[in-house]
Amino acid sequence: MACASCSQPLPEGARFCPFCGHEVSSTMAEERRVVSVLFADIVGFTTLSEHLDPERVKRLIDAGFERMIVEIERFGGRVDKVLGDGILALFGAPTAHEDDPDRAVRAAIEMHRALEEFVESDPALTADIRMRVGVNTGEVVVGRVSGSDDYTAMGDVVNVASRLQSMAPPGGIYIGAATEAELSPRIERVLVADSEVRGRDQTERIWSVTGRINRSFLAPSRHDLPFVGRTSQRELFNSVMGLVADGQGAVITVTGEAGSGKTRLVNESLARFPGRPVAVFTGVCAPYGETNAWSPIASALFRLMGADRSTPADVLRQTVHDRGIELYGLGDSDPRMHRFIEGAMHLLGHASDLDRVAPSQAREIVMQVVVEGLHRRSQAGPVVVWIDDVQWADPLLLELLSRIARSLIDRPVLLVTAQRDDADNGWPPAIDHPVMINMPLDPLSKGESDELVGAVFAGDDPGDQLRKQLYERSGGNPLFLTQLAKMAHEHPGDENLPSSLRALIAARLDALPAAQRLIIENASVLGTSGSDKALARFAEELGQDFETSDLDELDDDGFFDVTDGWWRFRSEIVREVAYQTLTKSSRAQRHTGTARVMLDYGLGPIDQVAHHAATAAELVADIGPVEQVPADIGARAVDLLSRAAERSLEIGAFNQAIRQASRAIDLGVGDAASIRSLRLLRANASVERREGALAVVDARTVLESAVSDGDEVQEAIARRILGMIAQQEGDLPLARTELGKSVELLRASDEAHELATSLSDRGFVEVFGGSLVDADSILSEAETLAEELGDRRRLAWIRQHQAWVAFLSGDTELAEQRLTASSGLFEDLGDRSGTGWAMGLLAYVRFFERRFGDAEELATAVRKEAAELGERWAPAMMDALLASIRLWTGRFSEAEELSRRALNGFRELNDRFGIVQALVPRMRALVALGRNQEAERGLEEAVSLADLFGDLAFPTMAAAGTAAHLGLGERAVSLGEVAVERMVAMHADGSEARIGLALGLCQVGEPEEALTVLLDVTAERPYLHAVSAIAHAMLGDAADALRHADAVTDDEGSTYLDRVLADVAAGAALSSSGDRDAARSRIDAARATAGRAGDEVAKALSHAAASAICDDAEPSEIDHLGSGWHRVVDGLARAVSAAQPELS
Repeated sequence: MACASCSQPLPEGARFCPFCGHEVSSTMAEERRVVSVLFADIVGFTTLSEHLDPERVKRLIDAGFERMIVEIERFGGRVDKVLGDGILALFGAPTAHEDDPDRAVRAAIEMHRALEEFVESDPALTADIRMRVGVNTGEVVVGRVSGSDDYTAMGDVVNVASRLQSMAPPGGIYIGAATEAELSPRIERVLVADSEVRGRDQTERIWSVTGRINRSFLAPSRHDLPFVGRTSQRELFNSVMGLVADGQGAVITVTGEAGSGKTRLVNESLARFPGRPVAVFTGVCAPYGETNAWSPIASALFRLMGADRSTPADVLRQTVHDRGIELYGLGDSDPRMHRFIEGAMHLLGHASDLDRVAPSQAREIVMQVVVEGLHRRSQAGPVVVWIDDVQWADPLLLELLSRIARSLIDRPVLLVTAQRDDADNGWPPAIDHPVMINMPLDPLSKGESDELVGAVFAGDDPGDQLRKQLYERSGGNPLFLTQLAKMAHEHPGDENLPSSLRALIAARLDALPAAQRLIIENASVLGTSGSDKALARFAEELGQDFETSDLDELDDDGFFDVTDGWWRFRSEIVREVAYQTLTKSSRAQRHTGTARVMLDYGLGPIDQVAHHAATAAELVADIGPVEQVPADIGARAVDLLSRAAERSLEIGAFNQAIRQASRAIDLGVGDAASIRSLRLLRANASVERREGALAVVDARTVLESAVSDGDEVQEAIARRILGMIAQQEGDLPLARTELGKSVELLRASDEAHELATSLSDRGFVEVFGGSLVDADSILSEAETLAEELGDRRRLAWIRQHQAWVAFLSGDTELAEQRLTASSGLFEDLGDRSGTGWAMGLLAYVRFFERRFGDAEELATAVRKEAAELGERWAPAMMDALLASIRLWTGRFSEAEELSRRALNGFRELNDRFGIVQALVPRMRALVALGRNQEAERGLEEAVSLADLFGDLAFPTMAAAGTAAHLGLGERAVSLGEVAVERMVAMHADGSEARIGLALGLCQVGEPEEALTVLLDVTAERPYLHAVSAIAHAMLGDAADALRHADAVTDDEGSTYLDRVLADVAAGAALSSSGDRDAARSRIDAARATAGRAGDEVAKALSHAAASAICDDAEPSEIDHLGSGWHRVVDGLARAVSAAQPELS
């Protein structure tokens, strides 16, 4: 057995080579490696053997091979086999070099030269003796052959190298495409052809080596490096930090390719934060499958608590409690303390009260806890939230980061993220933030590159040619440039530079002592970062020694960042290379061991355990049974993935739930019922993500299978999901059908929780667009069941749904009672989000009661609370309500601005109902401002949305109201009739829709029909009296017109438009009665009210009425009056004229 480093013979059992000191034990295990395989075959010896004795032939071949083996070993290769007149050599195993393809080809060139010299040196060699060589590069498995000490390589790469050799001409060298791609420019080659290689389906691009160019370079030494370049970025970073130190919030997003120095730029900059002491919360996003959505925040929280994942739950809970008092000033009696503890425990992956919360609510509460905690922490000084590798962030984490950015604009909080420049994750978001900096990192300039190379060479002169080549090879990437320069400096006189970063890193890994190499391999399995304790226990599980001093040396050598008991790969590329070196068998064993250690010691949340078990199961499925991996690893992985997906669904990490359930399904382990459960999990998560197409496929697949197997519970759940999707898409009949069947099936089962869920969903379908009577009945049953189950949170939401029923039915008193009960439960549970929802609905109740002051106070408070918590939906809904309040109190510009902000928010959320809510005040404000074309575009959008909502009356009612405001009488009538019809079908209070329809009827000249419609209005409100006054005045009924007009005047809750309509009607009625002075006074009052409000339609209407009733001719003032309003004015004028003969 020979040393893999220097090829000298090794004593039996040696752990270190006595010639070069290289460690032997690290080369024994099977590995996956990228190697260059050299296959050489001597041609011409067959002819020679016809004329020479066999012993003489053997001695000649042996002598020739000795010379060629010298060349192989001189270039760092290892002879794998000698087969007759052929030889197989490996470059890159068991020790990698940064330029193994170059080494293999250079060895082949020198082998030709050595053979030529050998033939010329022996007169007996008269035949034409030459050699064919094939070289191919790729991944193989290397290790000892069972039952022997032979170290060899196996894989298709070896076969292709053999084929290339057989295709090469005598004296030639053929190389494969992978080898050619890795060669330095100093190796001359030409393309031969794209040829079919015998024994392979694919064609192979074949190159012929024609020679090489000789160059030599100067030598280097290792040392620590200064931070080079990025001057403008550092200056900008410093300026932003100065703003944050002065109390301003900011967001910095650093982007660049892997190795561009993103992490170092941020760390170097934050180390110089100006002014007061700063609190820095750091986290790193890991690649898919290796962590949960909250992990970067959880890591920061662990550090804040001075704990890690191995800390027992009871100790951690007490630590969180103590930190809540110490850092945030929370007392035991403060209800926020309970929320802080439960939110933190949930975030850290431990059991908490949030486990019993609906997934969306759990997600909201966790986000609120984080945002609120940062807000309170920022009161003591600047705070930095620094999240690295955001290209791998879960959408849930990105949503949290967006909330932090939006909610803490006016706090000294700096949010810093770094990600690769090819990330397609929608970050940073398009939000209105005063200080949002995107900081791309371009490659280093030639001057900066030379400066960095100079720092690596520490005073030695690398030469202009090497500087240029290093810059060209690295592309200006700082990491690549540094590694290339170090390798060039460490190998004086070596003319070759590494052209593959993977090969370069593999070479550095192979140069490490065995213990440090094992640490890196173990860490590559664990992920991108973790605690020292986890590495130590992993090593213990594998029977390996572990010394923290080795970890420190890896930190010094630039492989890890190690601080405060935590390690992290400085480059993901290093982790990838280390992980790829492990054989699939070794990976399976280590992932299995990691999962076992995590379970035994409680070192990680369920999703991490599931990831490791699943990876082991996938590897076993790929390569077959593996020693030390349980035969039932597939079943164990599916169970863990199922639990992890349920957990992800609970906390609102819906993308993660979909991935975990999909992974479990793909393993194909388990019976039909288990697979159905996984599909239902995935479907539920898809519904929450509004990804109906995937959910429908899963739900229908489960439905078919469950019906076939007679599993009525799973059939019921599948139908519930189909019903929820139908509701989202506006297909209420289908939603009712599927949810009704779900409830019916579950009544026959003992699944009370599932029944309560289906009842809640079935009742909610009726709230918006269905029957409110049915909704109330169904929700009452759900309420009873929730009470029996003791589910107070579900009960709180059910009662809020019931408040919607009462509100839409016109019973605002009952709505308020139910909202009080709902908010009380939410407050007891410490659920600020739920309380906010209840108070937001109460603000709407106050608005419809015309208690504008109370409504505005509530809406403002709810919006402020929701914004502080980083929510998006609630602030948008309160903006829509505040816009309505501004509208009806005559502040149209403010109403337009608020409604536009609300509309943008709802469009971002793709919330159709919210879009309609925002369109209502927006359309009317645009009409009032005289921007009729924009208002009509909004009207058409509302009508199109009404069609999507099915039986929901609200969008149509809003469109009808806008049409009437514009004076489009016929459109107002047609839309109003549909709105009334839908309100009746819902058993909802149709008063508002009927009043709007009556106004439209007045505009088409049907005041009598308008009064008939108004007979069914049950709610007394100023709008009713205003339209009644207009209708009576058009019919010449002066007394009733005045009675209704005075009712408007006497009501403090009347709007400016109510008063304008009432005064115009009163003016006509008084004129009909012969009191021209009083009539003029009321018309003047209408003109004054319209003028103060600034509503162009109201101003034009009052001026037109003055002209028609009081003979004031001001035609220029009525440009904004629609044809319907002209008909109203004409009707009033005819009534006045008809009364004149009677007065005479």
